[in-house]
Amino acid sequence: MKDVIETPKKDDCLKDNKSFPCFIPAQRMLKLISKKWGIRLIYLLKDGKRIRYHKLRDMLQKGWKKDRISDATLSTRLNEFTKEGLLQREVFPELPPKVEYFLTKKGENLASALLPLIDWTIEACHGQN
Repeated sequence: MKDVIETPKKDDCLKDNKSFPCFIPAQRMLKLISKKWGIRLIYLLKDGKRIRYHKLRDMLQKGWKKDRISDATLSTRLNEFTKEGLLQREVFPELPPKVEYFLTKKGENLASALLPLIDWTIEACHGQN
């Protein structure tokens, strides 16, 4: 029988900063967004942007001549983020079909948390202290 580690309640985590199970949600989220194209996807959709599938694909690939995202990978990432509650998908009843993706409140909060890391990384890559 496998041992199941339950994620502790938020109040318990705040009381005991040595409680390693408190890191489980963070580890799960970091694992998800660190998949290829994940952080770029969150970054493109931040600030309430609503972007259609093909436009999103084109934006992700811009400037990456050797690295192209496949439709399968983009669909997988979008589905994973939607399932996790980071993205919402809105389908418009028209022909040809129109689908827009946007960050949920949870996704916007994640983007806000990521921005300082992204800024720090950009500065570090360009040799600024």
